[in-house]
Amino acid sequence: MKIRKITLEVGASAPFTLFHMSDNHISLADGRDNERKQNLAKRRADAFTAGRPHRLQERTEELLAYVRESGHPMVHTGDMIDFTSEANFDYARRAFDGIDVMMAAGNHEFSQYVGEAWEDEAYKAQSMAAVVGTFSDRILFGERIINGVKIITLDNNYYYITPLLFDKLKAALADGMPAVLAMHTPLYSADMYEQVMAGKAPDAPPYLFACPEEKLRALEAKRNRQQIPDALSTEFLHFCENCPNLKAVLAGHLHEFFASRLDSGIPQYIAGGACGGEMIEYTVL
Repeated sequence: MKIRKITLEVGASAPFTLFHMSDNHISLADGRDNERKQNLAKRRADAFTAGRPHRLQERTEELLAYVRESGHPMVHTGDMIDFTSEANFDYARRAFDGIDVMMAAGNHEFSQYVGEAWEDEAYKAQSMAAVVGTFSDRILFGERIINGVKIITLDNNYYYITPLLFDKLKAALADGMPAVLAMHTPLYSADMYEQVMAGKAPDAPPYLFACPEEKLRALEAKRNRQQIPDALSTEFLHFCENCPNLKAVLAGHLHEFFASRLDSGIPQYIAGGACGGEMIEYTVL
């Protein structure tokens, strides 16, 4: 278990502790699921643990026990489960017992067989009822206030934002209260891009939200189509960069810890994968 401790200065009325977990990728299936799903569960769990599949759950349980014992709230930035299955949903319903959690959906929350189809709102709709029934609709958009700081969770999966969620975000930030935005996919910045791409080939995907088109041209066709931003996504990024009361962005998706800043200077923290036993503990001031 690796817990990074970070001081996050956002203008809280009193200090508080906030945990940040992401990307557990729990990979379970049983007799209620078909054989293909059961084979997928074994293959994915083995891949995340180098052939020691039980470690995936053990790492998650170690982290959750630490949070539960502390009594402090937690933000989860998605991919608690690796794909939709009855066993994964059962696990997710139990996992957060005794924990004050705010969760933003990851792309894998809606994944049926991991990479088998083009992922968009129509694809997401196929499993929406089961996912919302497991996690609640706050994984799409949620907000709450802790010591004068508004914590906002938002679904920005598939590298775009819907007009409805963008409108909800603008309304939530309109009161001027200091805010922290938590979502699955990290926002593009020059700093973030340089860190992610360090040592990688030019055609490696950056996996960043609203990455400029010119930085994606080397990608193979599917990744280019997936990650190229539309006009609303670019507008969303510029809004976040220039919102005076947005004080920090928390994200996941990359399975690796990064500390960066948006081009306007707002800090952005990416939690390392809980599938590898990592989590962040913020002291929020």
